Parts: sequence; structure tokens; C-alpha cells
Amino acid sequence: MTLSQLIRLNMARFQAKTWNTKTMSSKSAKSCFSKSMKPMKQFKRPRISKISVVGAGQVGTAISAMLLLRNLTKNLVILDINYELAQAEALDFQHASAFLNDARVVPCGDSTNSKNSDVVIITAGARPSGKDRSRLAAMQKTVEILKKAVPKLVELSPDATFIIISNPADVMTYAVQRITNLPKHRCFTTGCHLDTVRFRNLIANRLRLPPSQVHGYVIGEHGASAVPVWSSVSIAGIRLNDVVKNLACGDDPENWAKINKQVTTGGLAVAKTKGYTNWAIALTCADIVQAMSGGKGKIACVGTDMKGLSGIQDNVVLSLPCLVTSGGISHVFELPLTDVEQSKLMASANILLEAQCSLSI
Repeated sequence: MTLSQLIRLNMARFQAKTWNTKTMSSKSAKSCFSKSMKPMKQFKRPRISKISVVGAGQVGTAISAMLLLRNLTKNLVILDINYELAQAEALDFQHASAFLNDARVVPCGDSTNSKNSDVVIITAGARPSGKDRSRLAAMQKTVEILKKAVPKLVELSPDATFIIISNPADVMTYAVQRITNLPKHRCFTTGCHLDTVRFRNLIANRLRLPPSQVHGYVIGEHGASAVPVWSSVSIAGIRLNDVVKNLACGDDPENWAKINKQVTTGGLAVAKTKGYTNWAIALTCADIVQAMSGGKGKIACVGTDMKGLSGIQDNVVLSLPCLVTSGGISHVFELPLTDVEQSKLMASANILLEAQCSLSI
């Protein structure tokens, strides 16, 4: 055997050994961390190609725009009881379809064109009004709208994942789950995903850091009783409450607690001038759809029925960190909370439970 043949033989043996080692090590060892990941029953991973947006108002149209701009669908249906409005919005997009990867945008007034959707995003409902623009005050009007619209949508797309944006999102998600009997992993709201991003942004602005590099969560209601989980906040692996004394509690010498109010009233500040909010929730919804369109998904604080998790004993829809993938919510993560945070979560759950019980479904 020549020297070159011997070298080639040894290289082949080395590559084979390396390949076998990689193959053997590619299977992940089971970790104790898996105890914090609660799997959703009946979960499956389908493909996503057709999306229907129900409601052609400011929020529905903004969501449609973000889905198209991010190339998350080539087949979009815009549905509204006012067919002329749905048609006008669809045409406005369709005229520029060449800039949207030749996406097909179809108007709909009676649900027919939504048939066989992979994702249905519901934005239709009564708009919050009054001085405090309470989402809860508008809920019964919205329930009546959903009772008429949703059963037909489910009948036409029985395997779709339903994302509820209609206000108040947590309570309306509960209503849709009760109206349709959809499994909770395929019927959820973006919930506190937006509150979480706002929370990170406010912390990042104060620390002069990119928001994407701040980690932390807001849980509970997507509304006034939302719970910023300060114990979860970290930057570059450094837990903020390890270096800041009395972080957002006690005498709070650095006054971090003011961020709590900014998290829950951020949308109100925008709505006071515009009369509504749309771009932030549209980007939030598009981010969730993008997670569903990808491979392994994304952890986001979205809301569904969380009975049996984090100390919640009733069928209450609220937000906890979830793994969102193409089949919806595959796992829910139970955050280790402080006693104060746990107490606030229970208070938020009770507020939502009271609102749910007041519904006429």
C-alpha cells in the first residue's frame, strides 16, 4: 500500500468515527428541565399556506399588511361583514402584488372564501370606548358578533389554528373555545406577547441596550392586571434583581416600578391620540404566525386555558410562556415566581374568571 493510499484510508476511518460520534450524540439526553415544559394534548404539526383575517378594520388591515410584507402567506383572505370594505382592502393589496411575492389576496363577506384555511385570525368586535377604553366593557357586544361568525369559520376550516385578537382578547378566546369546542392548543390569543415586548423595550431604553437582548416576561391578563415578572429579567445572563436592590418593590431606590404602569397603559397612550392601536398588535400577530411557519417555533407569552398550570385551578384564559409552533401551542412553561408575583397572577386570574362568568354564551 502506498503512502497516499494509507493516508486516504486513515482519513476515511477518522471521518467514519467522527460521523458515528456525531450521530450518537445528536440524540438529546433527557433533562430535568423537561419537567417545566407541560405538553399540550392532541398537538400536531401541519403546514401553513392559507390565512384568513376576519375583520377589515384598522387592526385587521394592519395584520394583513404585516403577513404579506413578511411573506408569511401567498394566499390571504380578508373577511368582513362589509364586503365592499373587504374588497377595497384586498384590491389595494392585490394591485401591488408584484411587490408582495405575487401573493393572492381575496375579499370575502360570507366566510365562503375562507374554506380550508390553515390559520384564522379574528379581529372583529366592538371597539373599546369611554375614558379608560376598557376592553372588558366591550366584551358582550363582541361575544354576540363572534357567536354569529365563528361557527361557520370552524365548519369551513375545522383543522385551522384560530388566533384571537378581538378585545378583550383573553375573555374572547375563552368565548371562542366555548362556542366552538376547539382544542386549546389551536385556539389562543397573542395575549401578553405584546406586553412582554413592551416590557423588554422599556427596560432596554433605560439601560441603553437593544430590546432584543433583554429577556423577561409579562404574564396573566393582556390588560390592566398584567404581571411583569421582574424575577425573570436578565441581560447577558445577568439577572437584574441580582444587581439592583429592591427591584420594582419595597423602597425601589431606582424607581423601576414605574415601568409596571407603562406596560399596562402603553396602548392607551397611543389610542388617546390615534383613537385606536394597530401597528404593534399587527407586528405581534405576524411574529406569532412566523413562529408557526418556522421549524422549531418560538417561546412567547400567549394566552389559552391554563387550568392546572402555575397554581390555576379554574378554566381561565391567560398568558404564560408557551412554545408556539406550526400546530399552535405545543408546550407551556411554568415560570418560577416569587410569592408576590404568584399572588398577582392569582389576582389577574380572578379578574378574568369574573369577566368570563359574566358572559352570556
